[in-house]
Amino acid sequence: MTHRTSPRPALDHAAARRLLLKASAGLLVLPLTARAALAASPESYVTSLANQVMALARSGQSGRALKSRFVSLLTRSANMHAIARFALGKYRRKMPRSMQAEYYRLVIDYIAGLFVYYRKDLAASKLVIKRTTRRGKWITVDTDLVFANGAKSPVKWRITGSGSYRVGDVNIKGIWLSLRMRDKFVSILNRSNGDFGALMAYLRENSA
Repeated sequence: MTHRTSPRPALDHAAARRLLLKASAGLLVLPLTARAALAASPESYVTSLANQVMALARSGQSGRALKSRFVSLLTRSANMHAIARFALGKYRRKMPRSMQAEYYRLVIDYIAGLFVYYRKDLAASKLVIKRTTRRGKWITVDTDLVFANGAKSPVKWRITGSGSYRVGDVNIKGIWLSLRMRDKFVSILNRSNGDFGALMAYLRENSA
């Protein structure tokens, strides 16, 4: 007697789709995980940001043209509202609402001007990560900017976040930019008895 094997039941469309999706998900796991790990590293974020800063500093541009490019980079990378509020010190809650929008815009332009001022100290060819420290919400990445002649310029980057980061401050030549701003802005407000018009006039003059 001849025995016939029973044919395997055909795979229905729904089951086939489920298997295909499962297989596709499996293929994507490793590359997606690798990309997520890369994005989650404070060091990789700072390296990417520093490379952009160094490229702008080496661009040969100066003045308003270079400042506008730094404005664009700061707007994408830094928590500018938090930095601007910090710079007001004890006057933080006293600024009239009618001035706030212009104040934030002028502060971005003012900080971009500081980057233009320090451009020679930022025009390095590569970045070396020295150490990363965490304190509360802040992550500080200590780096050396290395120039073509071998000279080094230490720069500290203070960032916040987890996986998606924003810059909160930068230390160039031993000076935290946000502290420098706060000292200057509070000094102006103290001398003018809290007149925000005096601060705005200073920012307009120095953001031209």
